[in-house]
Amino acid sequence: ASTRLITIAASVLFLASLRLPWRPRTLCLLRATTGIPCPFCGGTTAGVGLGRGDPLAALRAAALAVAGTALFVLSPVIRRTALARWWGTLPFRLRQVTAITTIIAALAAAEIWQLARFGII
Repeated sequence: ASTRLITIAASVLFLASLRLPWRPRTLCLLRATTGIPCPFCGGTTAGVGLGRGDPLAALRAAALAVAGTALFVLSPVIRRTALARWWGTLPFRLRQVTAITTIIAALAAAEIWQLARFGII
């Protein structure tokens, strides 16, 4: 977990210190071509917010990116919990359906958030 945390922290600090004389309007290919943000839009902005010590700005920009980063860093710890052991006892099909449903719901919620954030809905 410490290697993951160090990697994420270094990336976030790098993004926060980055000063480009030019900046592309967006890094998101979907938004650049259609004007519609993807569920991951704001991930770079969230990284900058975290690097500047402003977690609320990071969450406002892309809660999915912040949550994904936290889960990535904490996954080795989470795997050793009683909840993870209980999860492993559930039938494979139930785990599969639950995981897929959770991922789809998180992506849908993130997309709705981004559409609202950009004033599309």
